[in-house]
Amino acid sequence: MSVVMEKPNHTPQPLAPAPAELPDARVLEDKTPDWMRSTPTSVLFTVLIGFVFVLMASRPLWHTDLWDHLNYGQNILETKTVSETEPLMRLSRGVSMVNIPWLAQVGMASLNNRFGLTSLQFLFASLIAVSLGIVAWRSVRMSHSVIGGIVAAAIFLKVNLDQMLVIRPQLAGLLFYCIVVAWSLGRRRHSKAVWMGLPLMFLLWANIHGSFSMGLLLMAITGIGRFGDVLVVSKSLRLALRDRELHRTILLTQLCAAAVLINPAGFAIYPEVLNVAGNPNIGSMFEWDALTLRSAQGQSAAAVALLAFMAIKLSPRRLHCGEMLAFVATGLLAMWSARMLNWWAPVAGILAGTHLLAAMRKTTRWLKHPQPGNAAGLWTVVNTGIIGILFLLTPFGIQMVHGRIPDAQRLVSKETPLATVAFLDSMENLPRGIAFVPAEWAGYVMNRGPQSLEPMVNLHVHVIPEQVWNDYIRLINGPTDWNGLMDEYGINLAVIDKDRQPGLLKRMRESADWTAAYEDRQGIVFSRNKPI
Repeated sequence: MSVVMEKPNHTPQPLAPAPAELPDARVLEDKTPDWMRSTPTSVLFTVLIGFVFVLMASRPLWHTDLWDHLNYGQNILETKTVSETEPLMRLSRGVSMVNIPWLAQVGMASLNNRFGLTSLQFLFASLIAVSLGIVAWRSVRMSHSVIGGIVAAAIFLKVNLDQMLVIRPQLAGLLFYCIVVAWSLGRRRHSKAVWMGLPLMFLLWANIHGSFSMGLLLMAITGIGRFGDVLVVSKSLRLALRDRELHRTILLTQLCAAAVLINPAGFAIYPEVLNVAGNPNIGSMFEWDALTLRSAQGQSAAAVALLAFMAIKLSPRRLHCGEMLAFVATGLLAMWSARMLNWWAPVAGILAGTHLLAAMRKTTRWLKHPQPGNAAGLWTVVNTGIIGILFLLTPFGIQMVHGRIPDAQRLVSKETPLATVAFLDSMENLPRGIAFVPAEWAGYVMNRGPQSLEPMVNLHVHVIPEQVWNDYIRLINGPTDWNGLMDEYGINLAVIDKDRQPGLLKRMRESADWTAAYEDRQGIVFSRNKPI
């Protein structure tokens, strides 16, 4: 018997590899940085605010302030200087002009030159959307509820909608102001980012719009409110005066006030803000009128004020002195002038949304213990995708991706005198001298009409001599001595808005000295039979 084992007559087959198992998605590690992670509720806000964004980005551009700012911006680009006197209007030559929003005007003109009017629509909608987002974010942080953020943003949009429909540098100022509101109503006011970011923001703000003064006012109110809170709690004037947060707020306000001085006009920017608001010509501008219940804006503001007072009364949440002072001070300014609603609406929206939710929690069980969603990179990806889709839905997005530019009639409001200006541009022998043009149309006429045409006034009324502006106001009402005023200013060409100047239109139709050279549904162009 052999002790040597015999080799098998077949070779062993290798074992088949086991199928790879996919990792459980529930235990995957989210490697997205914390600052990039979003919550599920952020998707809701992206959709809601995105809807407003698309509507605004598709809205035709209003025909008034926009064109004047484009004209001044184009003048700065061409001359490479910010003029210290009025550079465009013959009757305002030599008048001192502190052009605070010069940087905004240059930016608007540059965008228009490079991309056209759709880029201005996109900019307009972006400023509104980001402002809404800041108001909603602050209210969510204070109320710990998505509903609070939605209420705050909705109130802000409703109350301030009429003020936001006109594209002008004020919109950028409103965005900066909303940032200051969020800072003022927050609890971490003096981080390193704030010490660096706020002064830089005010430096930029002072070269974009005069509303930087409202930002400084709100910062001062924040300091006063902090002093009041400490005084009420401690009942010690000494402790209130020695409060470190008060000292930091005062120092930060001073830094921001100093940063404002970095502008072409220097210190003159401060008195200019008051000069514009107190200019006698401003009194004839309806948007600077006092807020009354006869207007839709006044009714909306009154309803929100009533809602806010009721919510604060029923809310168990403590009302801080700074919140109360900001609400009352900006509310009084809004009562003085409807244009000041810009600075009351964000404060009113946040306070109403926050205290309304606090009051509702006393009786609504499911609001008592909110369950915030977990932040994750997935929701950031979803938000990014939604934003990309929203961009593609705007006229600017369509232009950038597909190269299709909408017709001019779809980009500007129906009140824009397209046909009238087209006729003026086609005139071979334009009458010399000053032309009577409605102030609301003057900017567009100067931008798209013949370069030799010089309107009597434009909407920069604070740099127009008071006598010239008063004579213009008299002319649009069709006084008995209208022809003498035309003679006095050497006016040989008159463009009349048929809807807004019926008195002057009637007198010019009846006059033997003037002949209608053109007429459409909006305007009519008269020329003098015997030019002066």
